[in-house]
Amino acid sequence: MKISYPLTYQVAELPVYNINTLRALLSIRVVERSLKSLPAGALLVKMEAAPCNPSDIAFMQGGYNVIKTLPAVPGFEGCGIVVDTGKDVDASKWIGKQVSCFAQGDSDGTWAEYMLASPEQLLPAHDQFTPEQAAVFFVNPFTAYGLIQAARNHNSKTILVNAAGSRVSEYLLALSKMYGIDVVAIVRRKQTAEMLSGKGFKAVIFSSEPTFEEEITAALQTYQPTTFFDAVAGEQTGIIAKNLPENSQIIVYGGLSGKDISGINALQLIFKKLTIMGFDLNVWFARNNPQTLKEASELLTKLILSQEVLNPVGIQVSLNELVKGLRHYLGAMSEGKMLIRF
Repeated sequence: MKISYPLTYQVAELPVYNINTLRALLSIRVVERSLKSLPAGALLVKMEAAPCNPSDIAFMQGGYNVIKTLPAVPGFEGCGIVVDTGKDVDASKWIGKQVSCFAQGDSDGTWAEYMLASPEQLLPAHDQFTPEQAAVFFVNPFTAYGLIQAARNHNSKTILVNAAGSRVSEYLLALSKMYGIDVVAIVRRKQTAEMLSGKGFKAVIFSSEPTFEEEITAALQTYQPTTFFDAVAGEQTGIIAKNLPENSQIIVYGGLSGKDISGINALQLIFKKLTIMGFDLNVWFARNNPQTLKEASELLTKLILSQEVLNPVGIQVSLNELVKGLRHYLGAMSEGKMLIRF
């Protein structure tokens, strides 16, 4: 496929950040972009598919740590075929290859027919990967890998996860089994708990039940998790913090409740030696060397190909149906990803 320049293509464009999620979604428009030429050191990827993650929603609200110059093209990950390379890039290594993409910094994201990327933003996809698998190979798998390494470094024998019906939690469970770590789960709905039945969690606790605090306290006393992976935040974090064993760590990697963390007493931090920290995937990638990333990629690929983890797609939409797809995804995240197909 020979690319002619200038190249005109369609992108999803966010004109303004808005803390109101619905207004942010409704502001997205499909517009045309034009690429006059391919810069040196860049690759041109013809996108096949790109998902929406909670981090994409946070980005559109202006609450994520990646701030792009507006108007901006959202989308932190996806997959496609490399169709052209700029000067100083080995074309023989890349042209025609399916790749998983990770958009960083102030560059355009993956919600576009074409994406400009550096080699560091791409991973060659396994030849057995479908576009659906390759499109979601960055954010959730590597988040789970980075988190589980933090638990291992803390010598945790048991971990606690909330939002346990999420894809990150699915990867966490699979990785925990590999490393001999037990997992206690928190879910909001009984339907999710039924879906998780028989998966291998030591216990599943309902956060929406009036008896939640009593039940989570009993579970923490029984299983003694020393790492809590928190994707929800809000008052739930405080309830759990006061019942964790000494020398525990809370690693916050999401804020699905939309609320500030609350209910943590300063004395708990001092006398229980409790640590609270955040996990930022961009920082994790920057801190790890290519060999570590290669090893992580190979391990995660094996999990996917063995079907230890699944990547269900809740809805697939075209670029012009994006707002419809996003509204569906927000109401049914546990059903699977929203995937844009190009």
